[in-house]
Amino acid sequence: MTVTKLFLIGNFTAPSTWIALIIAFILSYIAVRLKFEKQSANRFGDTIFYVIIIWKLSVIITDFKIVINAPFALLYFNGGIIGFILGLSFVAFRTWLDWQKKRIDKDMLVALFIGAVFVQAVFQVMMALLNEGSLFARVGTAVVFLSLLFFIWKNIEQSESHIVQLSLLFMAAHVFVAVIQPKGLMNPPLLVTVLIGLFFTLLFVKEPIGQTEGGKAG
Repeated sequence: MTVTKLFLIGNFTAPSTWIALIIAFILSYIAVRLKFEKQSANRFGDTIFYVIIIWKLSVIITDFKIVINAPFALLYFNGGIIGFILGLSFVAFRTWLDWQKKRIDKDMLVALFIGAVFVQAVFQVMMALLNEGSLFARVGTAVVFLSLLFFIWKNIEQSESHIVQLSLLFMAAHVFVAVIQPKGLMNPPLLVTVLIGLFFTLLFVKEPIGQTEGGKAG
């Protein structure tokens, strides 16, 4: 959804994207904590932290001149979609490396995937609620993503064996929503969804050799 509103918090003005992201991160962490063990929730919390920090500090790369001229710009600006993708790339590489070295198991990987889906879905719903625009686009966005959340929440116990299908469903749902939104398929959040979906699909399609053999032996 297109940003149409700014919110005044004390002396600080925040765009609707920031409000939506904060709410999405908090609710998603709670969801992961309720459905998975504490270790998985902590890992997801660390992932959120790294994405936020890299996203904020990446403004040094995307707008170096502004930061040099006004260092306090770090408090008010971020690296935009480029910075967010840099944050995602870092946590994706870290997750892939730990997966290959067997420092994380399938349960934790599923928790990270569910958390990522919840962040994007809640973010989209909040953007539909916080901003103005076509009633059809706003309602359609909320209905599709809330339905996705409900479906995954009800079937979370079977998610490990259907992670690839859920990844494809996640991407398909966002493509459908993007079509009815103002920016259409040229939508940065859609790119984020596709990257997340493809990443987890590839991880589960190509499991580490040791883990695959271990699974067969069990």
